[in-house]
Amino acid sequence: MKRFIYIAILFLTVACSTPVPEIEVSVHECAAPIEARAVTMCFETDSIIYFVGGRVQDGSYPDYMLRYDARSNQWSKSGAIPITPRVNGTACVTSQGVFLGLGYNGGHISSDTAYQRDWWCFEPQLNHWTRKADFPTDQTVAAVSWTDNTYVWMDFGYRGFNNNLWRYEIATDTWTKQEQSGSIPDRLMSAVAARCGNRYFAGTGFLRYSRSGWWEWFTDGHWEQRAAVPGSGRHNAACAATDNAVWVMGGWHYGDTLTTGFFYNDILRYTPQTNQWAFCGAIPCGTMENGAACAIGGRLYFGLGEDKHQQLHSHWYYIDE
Repeated sequence: MKRFIYIAILFLTVACSTPVPEIEVSVHECAAPIEARAVTMCFETDSIIYFVGGRVQDGSYPDYMLRYDARSNQWSKSGAIPITPRVNGTACVTSQGVFLGLGYNGGHISSDTAYQRDWWCFEPQLNHWTRKADFPTDQTVAAVSWTDNTYVWMDFGYRGFNNNLWRYEIATDTWTKQEQSGSIPDRLMSAVAARCGNRYFAGTGFLRYSRSGWWEWFTDGHWEQRAAVPGSGRHNAACAATDNAVWVMGGWHYGDTLTTGFFYNDILRYTPQTNQWAFCGAIPCGTMENGAACAIGGRLYFGLGEDKHQQLHSHWYYIDE
C-alpha cells in the first residue's frame, strides 16, 4: 500500500510540473586542447580564452596557463606564472584587468595553508601580474564571482558551507562583507554564477544534497528566487552567459534518499527575459563535471572537465546563441 501511495504522489508531482521545452542547437567541436584540465579558472579577453590552475590527468596542478585563440582555433601555453598552482579558484574579467585567485592548493584538508586567499590582477596585454589584498577568510574553494567593473562580488566559497557575500572595491583594493536581503540562497558549495547583460544569477550547488535553486541578485543587496534549474539538483557544473542567455552544462548529482547519484551530460539554457529554462541537447563527449565555460558575444564555448570515472576530457566545443 505504501508503495502504491508513493507512486501516486510521484505521478501527481510529475503531472503537475511545468514541462521544460527542448530547443535544438548545433554543437561544434573546436581544435582539441593540448592537454586536458579539470576544475580550472576560465576567462576571456580580446577573443583569447585563458585557463589558469586546475588539475591534469596525473593529478598534478600545472604552473602555467593554457590559451585558446577563438579567432584562429589554436591552442598554446604560457611560461610559468607567479601564482601558486591550485584548483577551484575563481576569476572575473573587468575593464581594469582580470581579478583572480582563491582556491585550494592540494594540501591536507585540515591545513590552513591549503586554502588560498591570495588575490591578483592579471593584465593579459602586458602579461603583467599584480598581487592585491588577500581575501578576508579561508572560505575560498569553488567560490563564484561577478563584477560591474567597479566592484567584484564573491560568494559561496567553501571551508565549511557559507553564503557570505563579499565585495571587492577595485579602486581602493579593499574587501567588505555585504548585507543581504530577500530570498537569500542557502549556504552552498560548488555553485555557479554568471552575469547576463546587467543582470546577475547564481544557483545549483551542494549542502547535504545537490541543489537546483536559481536566484537573481541585485546590486542593492537583495536576492529573488527564479525558476529552478531542471533536474534533480547538481553541483560542479560549468556555467557561462552569452549576450542573451545563461548556460549550465553537466554536473554531479550526489544522491539522496531516492537515488544513488549520477552525472549529467545535458546542456541547459536559461533566458532571463522569460525566466525559463530549456534543454538544448547533450554534451557530445558524455557526462561532464568540473568543466569550463566561457562566452564571446553570442557564442558559448565549453568543455574540458572529467567524466564519471575521473577521466579528463580533451574536448572543446562551441554553440552559437
